[in-house]
Amino acid sequence: MNYQDSFAVSFSEKENFLDFLDGIEERGCWRVFPTNEIQVFSLEESPALCREIEAEREGGDILQDTRANTGLLLKVGEQHYPLGATAIKTLENRARISGYALQDLGRAKLARVLNDCLEVTRGKALVRIHEGKARAVHGGDKSDYAVLPMPELFEASAIHMEEQYERVRFLSGYFDHWLVTASWEIQDRRLLDTYRDMLLQYGQVADPELTAQIKVHSSDVGISGANIFYSLLTGKERKPLVLGDPLRLEHSGGASLADFSRNLSQVFARYREAVEGLSGLFSEYLTYPANVIARVMKKAGIGVGLTAKTAEQFKASHGFGGCNGYEVYCGICECIFLAQSEGAGVRALTDLEEKVSRCLAFPFKEYDIPGEVRY
Repeated sequence: MNYQDSFAVSFSEKENFLDFLDGIEERGCWRVFPTNEIQVFSLEESPALCREIEAEREGGDILQDTRANTGLLLKVGEQHYPLGATAIKTLENRARISGYALQDLGRAKLARVLNDCLEVTRGKALVRIHEGKARAVHGGDKSDYAVLPMPELFEASAIHMEEQYERVRFLSGYFDHWLVTASWEIQDRRLLDTYRDMLLQYGQVADPELTAQIKVHSSDVGISGANIFYSLLTGKERKPLVLGDPLRLEHSGGASLADFSRNLSQVFARYREAVEGLSGLFSEYLTYPANVIARVMKKAGIGVGLTAKTAEQFKASHGFGGCNGYEVYCGICECIFLAQSEGAGVRALTDLEEKVSRCLAFPFKEYDIPGEVRY
């Protein structure tokens, strides 16, 4: 069932997670071909090709899933691969076309449009193939897409966590054909005391149940770089407090695992800097905090429904008086817990955490405006 475009699996044990990634890598491959030699076929116009694929192991099931999604095949060299849903965006990018109208084209017509554009596109294409389908079509020249093998990337992450921090626990791993993530919970006095001491400076005491969390995200299909997120988990409910922008490494410009390892080595320093940066929010007094929450979340691109729930929850718990910027930011971070409680998936939560991290860059005071906020 790994071939299904909707396939997703979670892991609670690090070894099982890494073994799974090893298996995906062993069964997969990267192929480089001139872009103008790649061709796209619709399943409906290619019955002979479909019969060939159906004769292969799981071929019939893979084609059935492809019919329900892209309805396309990709010819790479002499081989034809069902096209996974993750590949559509990268294939359109490689063909240098875009637009909502492409979604409305019939599969046969879309294949012809893509072929016309691919035929006049110079350079090489780097095609990711795993679990029976073509999953991405990147630029294949040296300056284009840089492959960072998933097993090595997450193995390096696990080793770093265990060697650098006092008490480390693997929280979870996740795989789907779009995104791979892993998270670790860390109890290290050097990290946590920075936050505790910062709160004490302003007369507050940190929750006794406090841990740090480090997440690593990556993707072979272009939706994420090899990015490292850091946050705090507070209270019995383990509510996340996002600590700013992640350490990012895009899959381009010759990026390597050595570059990723250097980013891992910066996490400790970035953690401390981010916590210390929160202290500036204590000196910022906001008269209309619920309005600030609503407007900042809207600016960050967070959905209307979740924004309204977060702002209204803040009003209910804090009343209508003013407060400092730190309290407002904690209120914004509540949206992640709300989304988790409502069953949001891993990719949705990843996107939400990215948007929350951007909120720290906005000048809260500019959004401190009276009046009723219309969500």
